[in-house]
Amino acid sequence: MGDPARTRAGTSLAGTFGPLPRFLPVRDVVRISFNLLDAVPPNALLRRLALSPRIPTDDNLMLTLPLAPTLRDALELSIRYGNVSLPWWRRRLESVGDEIHIVYRPAGQMGRLETVSAEVTLVSTHRTVETVMGRKVAQARINFALPPVSDPATLAQQLGCAVTVGGDAHYMALPLAALEWPSPYRDDALWQDGLARCEADLLQLQDRPLTARVRAHVGSRIDRGQIVGLEDTAAVLCLSVRSLVRALAEAGTTHHRLVEEERQLRARRMLAASQLSLADIAEQLGFADQSSFGRKCREWFGDSPARVRQRLTGN
Repeated sequence: MGDPARTRAGTSLAGTFGPLPRFLPVRDVVRISFNLLDAVPPNALLRRLALSPRIPTDDNLMLTLPLAPTLRDALELSIRYGNVSLPWWRRRLESVGDEIHIVYRPAGQMGRLETVSAEVTLVSTHRTVETVMGRKVAQARINFALPPVSDPATLAQQLGCAVTVGGDAHYMALPLAALEWPSPYRDDALWQDGLARCEADLLQLQDRPLTARVRAHVGSRIDRGQIVGLEDTAAVLCLSVRSLVRALAEAGTTHHRLVEEERQLRARRMLAASQLSLADIAEQLGFADQSSFGRKCREWFGDSPARVRQRLTGN
């Protein structure tokens, strides 16, 4: 819009400038959406989206989806990510006859945002499928439970697929066999690396603010090959050890659990997408020796580091 003050009015970002943060509270996203609706005709935004070749989604997710083994893998990741990051829609895959439906239902009353949001969401889903497949998907059909802002015939022409209106859900339909379509960009090692990055995003999105700060500190220490202790984290956050333990307990976690989660995420990523030796990975993750790392891998993944790497990379 070229006017940050107008876009961010009424949000926690009011009075700020520069790029928007990567993750925003739901209330801020909704407020910004209303600000856009008040300032720009909805069909102008939607037309720009429909004609855009880019997936309008988070960078880690966007970079990971095309690497999926099959369309099913990409859709399942996209749905899981979306249900956490944009929770006003409930997303799921539903088999209906010889079709698979990527279904979107409002999590609550959305009012005038529903028609705009449904159109943005389904056009984004259509773009995602075409990006993963690397080609146009004429077999698709998009259905709106409510009439969309854009003219359905115009939208069908822009997207190159059928557009219908009616029923009790917004969805994109594909042939059931499409779930097993292979991605032309499949890369098993990079797919596993992307999955690990998306898992880290999902943990961050579900964390309370203090938990997110602890996780960020723990992760930065591990990335530098340092062992991180409870006392160290408490000192960095300017808290007493007792206060930190109590706050994390109220959030349903512990410092030890967060350290374990961060180490596990990095172990999976490093085994899948790096050329580091197992001994180097063990050292990077703060294990006393390779044997200790091996025991922890069996606990985390049910197998030895070497076999986990073979399973993740296919080599």
